[in-house]
Amino acid sequence: MSTNDPVDQLVVVTVLGAQADALVKRLNREGYYATQIDSSGGILDEPTVSLLIGLPKVRLETLLGTLRESCKAHRRYIPVHVEAPLLEVQPAVIEAEVGGALIYVLNVERFEQL
Repeated sequence: MSTNDPVDQLVVVTVLGAQADALVKRLNREGYYATQIDSSGGILDEPTVSLLIGLPKVRLETLLGTLRESCKAHRRYIPVHVEAPLLEVQPAVIEAEVGGALIYVLNVERFEQL
């Protein structure tokens, strides 16, 4: 990003913690820089990471393409905790779609770097 390009978009991307390191490395190679916020929660109670990425609007579609390529959802089998006598029942599992990304794009009214 050149110094003449105004930062007028803020992209908030939330991904699984397991996907975050590879994603941040790829974003850095492509000239995007992010602030990382760690959290956890959701139905699986797994670590997640939210990335805050400021950029000029002209680079938004390229960023979204990179996110689509890097943050693929996949299916995983997750054990379900069921109370039952130990020898009678095998642990139940459910199939869940995990991964992917939640992406929010916000307009930036004012940006200052001090």
